[in-house]
Amino acid sequence: MFDLSKLTKRELLTLNANVVERLKELELQQTSASMNDFTIGDKVSFTPPGEETVKGIVIKKNKKTITVLDDTSHKWNVPPIHLVRQGTENVIEADWEIIQG
Repeated sequence: MFDLSKLTKRELLTLNANVVERLKELELQQTSASMNDFTIGDKVSFTPPGEETVKGIVIKKNKKTITVLDDTSHKWNVPPIHLVRQGTENVIEADWEIIQG
């Protein structure tokens, strides 16, 4: 480590900007990795702050969030780290098998 008390204001501001940039990169990497855990049609659940658990289906993958359609047709944009997969069945694949069968 190094002694922060020896840095000038300009050096501290530069260091801060670099730290913030690196944290954003790490968060984007984590989000990207989490996004790959889900596909459109997956059944998922999540718990919004102060509310009951919501269950729904993944309908869209955005840059930083996943859009989930719940049982009441409400759309939620949820960071993938807050989603929990509900089983292994994918609604789209299941429907396609029924049509093909």
